[in-house]
Amino acid sequence: MANLSPDERVIIAKHPLDISLDHLQDPLRKIEQSYKPGSLSYDGAVDSLNSGPQNAILKLLGTFTAHEVAFNLRSKTGNGPIASELFTLCRHVVNGDGDFSYEDYRAISLLVIEQAPDVDIWNAVLNLINTVSRTTPPTSIPASFDGTPMTHTSASQQGGEQTVKLLEGRIFEEIKSCTYRNVGGFFSKYFEGKDWTEQTKEIYRTVQDRHAGGRWTDFPGPPVQNAVLEWLFRFQEEFLSDARGVYYTSESSKDLTGAEARRQLDIFIKRKSNVSGTAHNWKNVQVIGEHKTSNSEDFKPLLLQLGRNIRDVFTAQPTRRFIHGFFLYGTTMELWVFDRSGPYSSGEFNIHKESEQFIRAIAAYAMMSDEELGLDTFAEWDGEDRFITITEDATGKERRLQLESHLMGCRCLCRSCLCVIIDYQRAIVCRGTSCFRASIPSSEDPRYVVKFSWTSDKRRPEADLRLARERGVEGFVKLFGDHRITSIADMRKGLTFAKRHAFRNGTLSPSSTFSQSQPQSLLSQPFGQLHGLSIVRESPKKRKSVDAGGSRSKRSRSNSQSPDKAKPENELAYTVEHCQTNLYAHDESSFDNRIFRCLVISPAGRAIRNFRSIPELLEALRDPIKAHRSLYTAGKILHSDISENNIIITDPKEADGFTGMLIDADLSARPRIILLRIFVDLRSPHMGKGIFVLG
Repeated sequence: MANLSPDERVIIAKHPLDISLDHLQDPLRKIEQSYKPGSLSYDGAVDSLNSGPQNAILKLLGTFTAHEVAFNLRSKTGNGPIASELFTLCRHVVNGDGDFSYEDYRAISLLVIEQAPDVDIWNAVLNLINTVSRTTPPTSIPASFDGTPMTHTSASQQGGEQTVKLLEGRIFEEIKSCTYRNVGGFFSKYFEGKDWTEQTKEIYRTVQDRHAGGRWTDFPGPPVQNAVLEWLFRFQEEFLSDARGVYYTSESSKDLTGAEARRQLDIFIKRKSNVSGTAHNWKNVQVIGEHKTSNSEDFKPLLLQLGRNIRDVFTAQPTRRFIHGFFLYGTTMELWVFDRSGPYSSGEFNIHKESEQFIRAIAAYAMMSDEELGLDTFAEWDGEDRFITITEDATGKERRLQLESHLMGCRCLCRSCLCVIIDYQRAIVCRGTSCFRASIPSSEDPRYVVKFSWTSDKRRPEADLRLARERGVEGFVKLFGDHRITSIADMRKGLTFAKRHAFRNGTLSPSSTFSQSQPQSLLSQPFGQLHGLSIVRESPKKRKSVDAGGSRSKRSRSNSQSPDKAKPENELAYTVEHCQTNLYAHDESSFDNRIFRCLVISPAGRAIRNFRSIPELLEALRDPIKAHRSLYTAGKILHSDISENNIIITDPKEADGFTGMLIDADLSARPRIILLRIFVDLRSPHMGKGIFVLG
């Protein structure tokens, strides 16, 4: 329950609501008269989107969002104004994100109907933000690109939204079409021909006398978790005391820090520390194991449990290339690798019948190098400082950039935190975008943004950035340099992929699927009628995929990886909220090939949702319109990916006079003509609506 401070009460008294809610009293009163518990919920097909509760609540939220008080009351969960959080909540309702329920908004609706005092209404607004906006899972309407379906990823599940059921539903939608089992050459690729291979063979030869009568005599039966862990730790003490990695288990959810949701891990490995009692952090997790006492014909629950934890590792280590994991259920084991194109495995095997494979795998995971573990080996570490070396595009000279620890002293990962200005994605199968502020050491050059992402092998985002700079485009970020690090095809080289795994149940739960009823009527309205402040796409189908980039991804059967050494990643940034995966139709034995790239651009800026005043927001929206015009007329390029995630607020002194600039050329194109329809509400139903034809 929110409690208003004296200062907040002064702000509310200074900016009264007056008659701003009068036009909503009749619609809300009609809804209340017909209200029955559980009857006014939105699942994509129940309510009328033009006249039902959803539309009335949307207008109510829009009114609050545009009110002066919303720009002066500070968020209870972040550092920004509540207007930013109301803006996000309003957008979720517009897009049909989550299961809309009038029950969530009823308390505030009744206060408006009763013409309650302003302090009571705003107190209810704060309560709404603290509850609904943090528990309603943001989803997305299934869009398409050239007729190709796109599925939402687990990136939308954040903070308190990360319940097991919701998150596993998202992860299943994310991996169900790109999971492979019994991949040919798996054990040979990851466990043979390494510096430590002979050592693992020697360990197996040493313990062979413990295998008699077709089974391990010292392995617990039944294999309950505590007994299995005791066996593992005895094995580690006897044979892996000199290994670089150490097996651990988490006894409670408090044992692991560094993630928004607290979780326990059955088994995990992190690098050996010289400091006893060092706390565990997700940024240091190297390998994950899941244990189950009994054998099971359905491996999906374990895969989703492993997927939840793999997602947290990718979130804490956003430039991680791939992650090893394994199941140990009953007397069956299965070895897995997760990368940005999905999970694949060795296939299951019996630990008693395949005794050598079992012992060597357990030993090898603790001996693997950073490269073999899939850690980032492109960045270099010098003490606590992290650097990259990249060729400057304009001069051809190699430049060393220092990545800044912009979250020092701030543990906040909320979406409204004003100190966070860069991106990262919470998902497994996605572009894995992560960005860091950077600068040239010992210089006064303006700050740069280093962007790592796994883009389609058919896209070259740096090409249009370079072209824009050469043609004098204004209001668009400048390319400093780029580097191709590796690719999915490189990393999977030597593996043979057969048919994708066909899950027996194509869906996990109603909450993990999308409504087939799209709110076209609502989206086609002039958004000015909603009495709020936002930008609305006319139709979800016109939105390009933000994942694969405008063209068909090449699938490949092979892969390799880049060497070098590095520590786990630390610094993250503002959230990419709606990343999607473009699932092209392709043959069963192929996979999405992505290129891991590093782009360096300038200048840095703030996410547009972190605007600090109405004038700043308006200027930050105005300038990208000029940038779009310059990009098209001077650069002959269409950006093709208009969204709040691709506009940043910049310092005009460092950005050629621009308060708002365009970023991200991943989906840019050069067609001859485009029809762009924009609805912008500026508190008037007659302002900000227009059609622009470029060509």
